[in-house]
Amino acid sequence: MNRRPWYQAAFGAHYTLLYAHRNESEARQCLDLLPTLAPVAGPVLDLGCGDGRHLQLMCDSGLNAVGLDLSSHLLALAVDRVGSGAPLVRGDMRGLPFAEKSFQTVLSLFTAFGYFGTPEENAGPVAEVARVLRPGGHWFLDYFDGDRVLAELGDGRPRERRRDLECLQIVETRRYHADRRQVVKDVHLSAVPGLEQDAAQAGVGPDGLKYAEQVAVFTLAELDEMAAGQGLSRVAAAGDYAGAPLGEGSRWILAYGKEQDSSA
Repeated sequence: MNRRPWYQAAFGAHYTLLYAHRNESEARQCLDLLPTLAPVAGPVLDLGCGDGRHLQLMCDSGLNAVGLDLSSHLLALAVDRVGSGAPLVRGDMRGLPFAEKSFQTVLSLFTAFGYFGTPEENAGPVAEVARVLRPGGHWFLDYFDGDRVLAELGDGRPRERRRDLECLQIVETRRYHADRRQVVKDVHLSAVPGLEQDAAQAGVGPDGLKYAEQVAVFTLAELDEMAAGQGLSRVAAAGDYAGAPLGEGSRWILAYGKEQDSSA
């Protein structure tokens, strides 16, 4: 088992193969939704920008945007996408390398949140978002619907899925850990026979690659309380990228506004 933190192992060269279905079309649908919930204005921080699929669309639309991610591999792909269209920064969301009140909008899209073990650790990135967000600005959090996850996995039984994807054989086992209040997905990657060289280029060597994604399961009330503790209040929400009502889709897309500066 890989001894690195899971979020370092998971976002390597293989990541874009595993999540190829999270494509530009989906990114466009997400970005089209956000302004219907709350204003999206620059400067924008794409927090956990990955390979830059959202960032590229923002640049194309003329938004002043910055991308931050911890994965050097995904940032290299983002450079290929956006070129000089947006600054790209390697950093940790628990300690953002930006000054206070640097951004009018912060985006945490496609579950770029909840990666750290305790509630206190997961609250750290919220404090950082609030710190770099300008008064009157908005934080958009795109997270899985925790109620639906519990309905599916709350009994604790593992659910396994096997698939071949290009050069990789993939075994994923999802389960809910009630004591840790996390969804854990054990991922085991190996090469499709005859495609070992391609798999190696995707970061999967002869011994394969194993890691366990661990993402916190929150209630809506907990997310709202976490945000409120940093001066952020929920102003709008949707249940999927098509704008379904909250609770009628597979996701929680939440817009939080930062209180205006009373001294202004």
